Amino acid sequence: MAIMLISRAIPVSVVTSGSFRGKPSKSHIIWTRETRNGATNKRFDHEHFEKWTKHCGFNFDTTTRVDHDRAEEPRMQYRCVFKWGKVSDETIEFGDEEWSLGDQKTPWTFVEIDAEGMARVKGWQFETVLDIREMRHKGPELLIMTADGEKKRLNGRKFVEDPRKRQREGNG
Repeated sequence: MAIMLISRAIPVSVVTSGSFRGKPSKSHIIWTRETRNGATNKRFDHEHFEKWTKHCGFNFDTTTRVDHDRAEEPRMQYRCVFKWGKVSDETIEFGDEEWSLGDQKTPWTFVEIDAEGMARVKGWQFETVLDIREMRHKGPELLIMTADGEKKRLNGRKFVEDPRKRQREGNG
């Protein structure tokens, strides 16, 4: 599984209820504006991200943790989970002791955005880290522009059903 890191430091303002000054459209979740002195200011409307997630029937959660591919300090993470799965029972040995971990619920496919506008995207066959400059939604799709100018289109519906399963059923 390849993980790619795209990184640029841009100050981020997390938007809270009612402070949408300069928001390009109602569908924008992340956007970047240039200030009068030429500096860039990234804005992230996490409440709108949560509303979009729930409206499309996906799961939303938040947590504070360190993701070493994005930062060395703990950050608030806002996650849209498209598909949950289970990790089977696992046994771990520590010296002479044996520990058994039961089944755990884990996200299989998701988009997780931290408070700085950095995102981890995990699909069925890939995982990547993106520095998002702009993100908006169009139905169940997320339209993304990265800091490197790359355009991405993520259809949430395609993240729900494992395409490998469809291939096996079609071939069998």
